[in-house]
Amino acid sequence: MSDTHPSRAGTAATERYEALFRVSQTLISIRSAEELFRLLALELRAVVNFYVMGVGIYDQSAHEVHLTSYGEPGVPLQVPKFAPEETFTWWVFQHQQPLIIPSLDRETRFPAVAAMLKERGVRSVCALPLTTVHRRLGGLAVGSIESDAYSGEEVRFLSLVANQVALAVDDALNFDASHHSQEALQSSTRQFRQIVDTIPGLVSTRSATGAPEFVNQQMLDFFGRSLEQLPDWSSLIHPDDRERVVNQWHRSVDTGRPYDVEHRARRADGVYRWLHARGQAVQDADGRIVRWCNVLTDIDDRKHVEEALRTSELNLRAIVDAIPQFIAVIDAEGAVLYANQLLLQYTGWTLEDLKASDFPAMILHPDNFEKLRDERQKALARGAPFELELRARRSDGQYRWFLVRYNPLRDELENVLRWYASATDIDDRKRAEDRLQLLLDVTNQVVSNLQLRDLLGAISSSVRRVMQCDLVSVCFPDTERKRLQTFVIDFPGSKGFIREELISIEGSLGGFVFRSGKPWAGNATDLLQSGLKNEPAIAEGLKTGCVLPLISRNVVLGVLALGRREDNPFSQVDIGFLAQVANQVAIAVENATAYGQIEGARAELEKAFEEIKDLKDRLQNENVALREQIDQALMFEEIVGVSPALRAVLSRVSKVAPTDSTVLLTGETGTGKELIARAIHKRSRRSSRAFVSVNCAAIPASLIASELFGHEKGAFTGAMQRRLGRFELAEEGTIFLDEVGELPAETQITLLHVLQEREFQRVGGNQSIRANARIIAATNRDLEAAIAEGRFRSDLFYRLNVFPIEIPPLRERKEDIPLLVEYFIDRFARKAGKSIRGMNKKTLNLFLSYPWPGNIRELQNVVERSVIVCETENFSVDESWLSRKPLANEPKSQSELSQKLAAQEKEMIEGALRASGGRVSGPSGAAAKLGLHRSTLESKITSLKINKYRFKTASSSKVR
Repeated sequence: MSDTHPSRAGTAATERYEALFRVSQTLISIRSAEELFRLLALELRAVVNFYVMGVGIYDQSAHEVHLTSYGEPGVPLQVPKFAPEETFTWWVFQHQQPLIIPSLDRETRFPAVAAMLKERGVRSVCALPLTTVHRRLGGLAVGSIESDAYSGEEVRFLSLVANQVALAVDDALNFDASHHSQEALQSSTRQFRQIVDTIPGLVSTRSATGAPEFVNQQMLDFFGRSLEQLPDWSSLIHPDDRERVVNQWHRSVDTGRPYDVEHRARRADGVYRWLHARGQAVQDADGRIVRWCNVLTDIDDRKHVEEALRTSELNLRAIVDAIPQFIAVIDAEGAVLYANQLLLQYTGWTLEDLKASDFPAMILHPDNFEKLRDERQKALARGAPFELELRARRSDGQYRWFLVRYNPLRDELENVLRWYASATDIDDRKRAEDRLQLLLDVTNQVVSNLQLRDLLGAISSSVRRVMQCDLVSVCFPDTERKRLQTFVIDFPGSKGFIREELISIEGSLGGFVFRSGKPWAGNATDLLQSGLKNEPAIAEGLKTGCVLPLISRNVVLGVLALGRREDNPFSQVDIGFLAQVANQVAIAVENATAYGQIEGARAELEKAFEEIKDLKDRLQNENVALREQIDQALMFEEIVGVSPALRAVLSRVSKVAPTDSTVLLTGETGTGKELIARAIHKRSRRSSRAFVSVNCAAIPASLIASELFGHEKGAFTGAMQRRLGRFELAEEGTIFLDEVGELPAETQITLLHVLQEREFQRVGGNQSIRANARIIAATNRDLEAAIAEGRFRSDLFYRLNVFPIEIPPLRERKEDIPLLVEYFIDRFARKAGKSIRGMNKKTLNLFLSYPWPGNIRELQNVVERSVIVCETENFSVDESWLSRKPLANEPKSQSELSQKLAAQEKEMIEGALRASGGRVSGPSGAAAKLGLHRSTLESKITSLKINKYRFKTASSSKVR
């Protein structure tokens, strides 16, 4: 029994291995990986016990595991995609050893795969690596529905199975890769053929000896021949090009150098077209030529365009050569690329000469070469069109002026490719400009410079430069008019034969012109033929010359001479121009002569003016001293007096005048308040502006607002047009408000607004007007008493009372009475046409003893009346005019009136306090009974020294 069991086990193992061998033979014959995996799932069941089988192939480049799974009986299963690290394949791939999972219930390393298998009923798994001697492929896994289904013996057998499967999988994968490579190669070949066939050229390859191997469809279509007919390709080349092309091909074959030639070839329709043939040798690793790659490009259209372009270029060159201007093309750095024929003829050089040399240095005048070269280089660097005026040397060495214009040619990126330069001959214009400028300079010199030698020296230098002469001189006759004196000579290259010396008028060229008054122009031969052999001009080597008379007012004043060492005679145009210059020089000579005479007369006048100035200065000093004496005596214009009281007033006037502060002048009537106001205005910064005086008491209350602030058209009945008020008339000046205490209440409010806000509105208007006028107010009333009586606003008083000045009455400045009497006597006597020489002492004493209640105005009236009735030279006054009787109904004095008013006011306040029981505020208080504000009444009680407490009663105390 025991012998029978091992025998059966051995027989089963042998059959299993034989079955494995058969499966291996079957698997080896399979070339498709997909077919292999399907057959593997069917055939392995004969040798291995499993419920599901899976094969995982790991792609290292993509880091992915491609899983294929089969169930029973060989049915493919859907497998979701897992991360490589989550699969059995990744584990056996990395560890290269079997993975045995006896129970998936206890497996935690592969949760996703384990969960999937458990859903399908799998309980245990065995996974083995698929590896050949060449590479690692992935893993083979089998699963059973039984736990712990795979013993060690089973795993060893499965390892043999895995090795066989690995070989089969490796073969299948290699077969797939080879199959894919062949398909890719065939696809690439087809694509290459399509690309080559679409190339706009004739492409071919030839063997090392030149035999055709491959041609594209374009070449077959062009020549109309098959590949087998192309070996005789030379017969297709134009006979005129054949030998050259064949020789070039043979040289390339022999040397291996690239083949590049243009030739004509016959197309299938028999037409020859230009082709550009290029060939490149392909060499093996040893450097041997294995084939040639050739490309023929149809350039027939380009050739025709080039031919047309050459023809056009020839035509353009002919046109450019026919243009009467110099044309040049230069590159971006300034080097010459092309020059037209006219430029080459002018310079005498070839185009190669200009290209090989420093073009500007060859033609520019050395005097301004450096400057023009720098300007040209800077302008070229800027890249914008520009112009230059320059002198260029001709082939004979002469320089002429040209205007050169440069214009750039740019590419699509605005980079300068080259410059086109055109030069226009402006030499005649420049000469005309120089001559015109010379005439202008001469004229300016004649007008501005009266020093004859300096003037003629400057003119001679300019004439020599513009006329391109070697000599310019000016000669004048001596006092006897028998010899000519060279006054100015400009001759830098003189040999010393012509000097500033006297020459005889008789027998000389200059003398001939001076005597005849006609210009001469000629050469040395003309002088010799005229018998003037001793002329120093011949010794100096002057070949041509011109001498012109200097004529002014039909009188020849001298001669102007010019000479040249070159045989370049003066033309009639030159002589005509020089005649104009000679006329200007003659004017200069005449002006200089007159200037000398004027200078002498001016010296005498200046001496007389100095004497007059001394006398004037002396009178001025005396006048200033006299004015200072008057100012010291009279102080301020018509304000006469020297008393301390008046000096104090004038001192305050001097301090406040320069400011813009508001001034309030107080004092009795007739004390001269308006004079003080005018004095303040004249010494202020507003003295140049208007002084507007307004007597507030003389204007009706209904018109005072319109008078001060103006009114609009239609503001009231009779307002037919707009009228400016006194404040607008006094703009930037001073307005004097006399008798300001007489203003009505509504006008006081408006004036207060003007003082506060510096603006007002016309009557009937709604537009505010800025008030820029200084305000000086005056009154002979007691404004504080008027405030107490409610007839004047206290806030307006405080605005006006910024700088108060009280004018003293005449009785307080008796020292000024003699001066005032004398001033008024002189004033009214001159007005009446009388001569009053003095005043007796008795009259003066009467004036001094009189109190003058009307002040200066009363004094002025008395003096004027006395002058009118005076019959002698001594001034006297009627004593009855200086009566001391007071006026009817007038208090004896202002102090007495003030005392009476204060007493009456005190009595009224005490009566109100008595009636109110000493109570000031409240409905039944004294303030309400009197119609006053409580604070105003308190102020009056204090000022009148009233004891309000003595009027208090017991009842009032209880109420309180």
